[in-house]
Amino acid sequence: MWRITSLVVLIILSFSPLADEIHFTGAYSTDQLRGIRAGYRVTDLPVELPTWIGSPKLHVEAALNHWQDSDNTADNITALTISPILSWQITGTQRPLFVEAGIGGSYFDKTKISNRRLSTQFQFEDRVSLSWQYSHNSKARIALGYTHYSNADIKRPNDGLDFFWLSWALPF
Repeated sequence: MWRITSLVVLIILSFSPLADEIHFTGAYSTDQLRGIRAGYRVTDLPVELPTWIGSPKLHVEAALNHWQDSDNTADNITALTISPILSWQITGTQRPLFVEAGIGGSYFDKTKISNRRLSTQFQFEDRVSLSWQYSHNSKARIALGYTHYSNADIKRPNDGLDFFWLSWALPF
């Protein structure tokens, strides 16, 4: 776990000139998998999206994920992910609440963890979350979300992975 943590810190520091915020996440799966995620998000993209989808903001997020089987900590898997994220502000300006969704790609170091067989190292990352800026003095946020990883039946078996997660994001 020390090696993974060191690698995450190095990746974040090397990309920090591009990033607008970093995030740290804890995840859990009903398949008895638990994990961590650390990454960064670029938020200042000069893209205007159509108003018919509610004028969300577009972000790009990259992260390193590491999960392990709760019953066998030697059984683990790591993934590098990158996803465009759409973010809709749904409440006020003092302490806003956001709905966020995205579909991106992931590269896994293995194709099996616990009883889950993924078949391919490439997986799609589908996610949805609620993100809350909990203080009007800071733009830091906490988020509660769900993520699904799957290869969209590119190859079978396609067991996929599902995670519920809690994240803390800190803008620069």
